[in-house]
Amino acid sequence: MATDMPSSDRQSDQSEADHYDVVVIGGSVAGSAVATLLRRWRPESRVLVIERRETFDRKVGEATVEVSGFFLHRVLGLYDHLSRRHLPKHGLRFWFRDRAGQTLAGMSEVGPRFVPRLPSFQLDRSRLDEHVLALASTEGCEVLRPAKVERVECSWPKSRVTLRHDGERRTVTARWVIDASGRRCLLGRQLDLTRRTEEHTTAAVWARWRGAADLDGPGVVGSDPRAAELSDMAASRRLATNHFCGYGWWCWAIPLADGETSVGLVYDRELFELDGDGDLEERYRRFVTQQPGLRELLAGAVIEEKDCRGASHLAYRSDRYADRGWALVGDAAAFIDPLYSPGLDFVAMSTWATARLIDDELSGRLEGAGQLDGSALEGRLSEHNDRFRRSYRCWFEALYQGKYELLGDAELTAAAFLFDTAMYYLGVVSPVYKDVENLANPVFGLPTGGSRWAHRIMSAFNRRLNRLARFRRRAGSYGRRNAGWRLGAKSPGLGGEALPMLRQGLRIWLRIEREYLFYRLLHRRLDLTMPVSRAVDGTPG
Repeated sequence: MATDMPSSDRQSDQSEADHYDVVVIGGSVAGSAVATLLRRWRPESRVLVIERRETFDRKVGEATVEVSGFFLHRVLGLYDHLSRRHLPKHGLRFWFRDRAGQTLAGMSEVGPRFVPRLPSFQLDRSRLDEHVLALASTEGCEVLRPAKVERVECSWPKSRVTLRHDGERRTVTARWVIDASGRRCLLGRQLDLTRRTEEHTTAAVWARWRGAADLDGPGVVGSDPRAAELSDMAASRRLATNHFCGYGWWCWAIPLADGETSVGLVYDRELFELDGDGDLEERYRRFVTQQPGLRELLAGAVIEEKDCRGASHLAYRSDRYADRGWALVGDAAAFIDPLYSPGLDFVAMSTWATARLIDDELSGRLEGAGQLDGSALEGRLSEHNDRFRRSYRCWFEALYQGKYELLGDAELTAAAFLFDTAMYYLGVVSPVYKDVENLANPVFGLPTGGSRWAHRIMSAFNRRLNRLARFRRRAGSYGRRNAGWRLGAKSPGLGGEALPMLRQGLRIWLRIEREYLFYRLLHRRLDLTMPVSRAVDGTPG
């Protein structure tokens, strides 16, 4: 908990040049975005951004979805940069196989048939981070780079940040300190706020590849459009975030504007083991180049030198997201799972909500109604923390808990993808496009009846699909339509335009329910309470 400044600190003779309204630790997209918003809303505020790296390295987070796309192009005003220096994204696409030697042409495929109606992007994160940090500087933020934060002493109304820049130690003070340090969670760890989400045992390893095949090119679809290997569609397969799926794991393939392709493996350690000899890069390389679909894409490709990275546990959260004088945004606050590319959505919502909170406090709007004792700020902080804690728990239960048991079955994954995406458009995307202030309301964060019912419905649907996955594993029908089945999803729009996608997902689910009921008429009850086994070879069954 933040404390009042000791008397010795209150009496210190610190120059005005070293005092800021806001100090932001971390200059990548989350930190630079919150700094930019504060300067745009309060041009008189002094904002300092401290970035430890001289140049940004490459990180995961290349794909946006519709809310983060809205935030980047509509809120930050980056559409020209995004259209020139990055790639448009043509939705999410899923691939499935039922045997080791299958080709792309024989795999099942689920994805949009048409170009998406709302903009989203495939990002070169280091390039985007550089651009948004430069934007923050242009807006009037002071930037120290490279500079290392050595210590943060959180107090109210003045915190102290000790840093090292150009070989010299310097101490600055600030009314607010924002931690945007990413997965380092600098302030969160110092305050002992960061907690691993132990019930979600996912890990990841990823790298960029040079020379990957073009999913829309003649080498994959064939040179004669009259006899194409893959069915024709208006959307680009290459520009999608492609998911190659198996029981307990999935691989992403994301194109980047400079011609590279990001390829990552994410897996649940309780269901799947990345087996084999060698170091992590060698085991990763062996696995992805042996998988149907990926084997064709990566046949002539090589990993960029020293570019393989890994994380042994992905999911974590914070006990608190803000208190008097400090706040956490982006990956410094929480992360769940990359399956639906939600990371930058959380960046958008946490930076907007935090910037609104600090703007209101600095502007004196929280001192109204005679509440000069700070109770208005305390109430706002309590509401902020409650929303983000509730959002994390409900989002995990509704979308990700047990999800990796579905991923080796095309029908189960398609039902989940269609249902989840439609609900996302209805409950998250449409409200944000209607009113930008809804960015301050993280998913399921509001304690309203509609939010509670959406959480209950989505969580129940997710649990039911998880149970059906266990039924299919035991009945021997798991992955039965993983070959030769293609579903062209309807690209949703705003409001009720997402309903056709919802109906698509429910129809697939009801077909699986009929199979389950028929099986129950003929066989004794199965134990569906525990996962079947851990896979090591990527097979669907």
